[in-house]
Amino acid sequence: MRGQKGFWAVVVSAVLFGMMPIAAKVIYANGSNPMTLTFHRFLFSLPVLYGVARLRGEAVPLPSWQQGKGLLALSVGYVATPPLLCLSYGYISSGLSTTLHFSYPVLVLLAGALLFRERLTRGMVLCCVLCVAGILAFYTPDGGGNLVGMGIALLSGVTYAGYIVVLARGATGQESPLVLAFYLAGIGAVAMLMIGLLTHTLTIELTPLGWLLSILFGMGTSGAATVLFQMGVKEIGDQKTALLSTFEPLTSVVAGVVLLGEPLTIRSAVGIGCILCAVLLLARQEKY
Repeated sequence: MRGQKGFWAVVVSAVLFGMMPIAAKVIYANGSNPMTLTFHRFLFSLPVLYGVARLRGEAVPLPSWQQGKGLLALSVGYVATPPLLCLSYGYISSGLSTTLHFSYPVLVLLAGALLFRERLTRGMVLCCVLCVAGILAFYTPDGGGNLVGMGIALLSGVTYAGYIVVLARGATGQESPLVLAFYLAGIGAVAMLMIGLLTHTLTIELTPLGWLLSILFGMGTSGAATVLFQMGVKEIGDQKTALLSTFEPLTSVVAGVVLLGEPLTIRSAVGIGCILCAVLLLARQEKY
């Protein structure tokens, strides 16, 4: 039952994260930009995370010195990933950026095997191959292969893999996903505010709808999706969580077809099939 809970927590988290590109397009059209939205993503989740933690009777104390060091290590990957991914969009297509970013499931598996001597089963290797094949199927070449952009997108995958690996090993000593998400969102909000002010990329010229959607965006991503993701890592481990996270681009493709009327190509259908096969195989392995 515990593994089943973690499995579905990661799937729901990936679905919520997968809706981000569509939501971001609407918010950008209402006056925002990538840096502002990233700042709002962290900022607007803070009162929700704090309020829910308190309603559940969980204390939200200031972190100890030992916890602070763990939070700093964890926040490097958590905070650095969104701006790196957004930055890569300025050099290469979003499709190529997403493909390179989703190198992180493979990197998590390799880190576990090489650094922590974790055993990779044949089933997990097959799941990894299916996930990689699925992500590659979603990518449509457009001739935009700028090496700087490709390097930045790949780096976003490295930083996110680092976040997952550190999270799985409990570096902060914090057991509550709600409280941990609150700490990370606070660090992220401060970091994005400083970067935004230094680069003059923050804006307040949003429409009323833009503000409302930004608030909901923060609650859904740094709020619900991040908490569910952390629950999943705790329950089923970093390697399986990373593989299940490939539900995110699958959701983006399906949502684009259903909500925006985008065409469903044969390549996309193959990608969806590969990822669904990987998820079903992983679920069967766990014997829920």
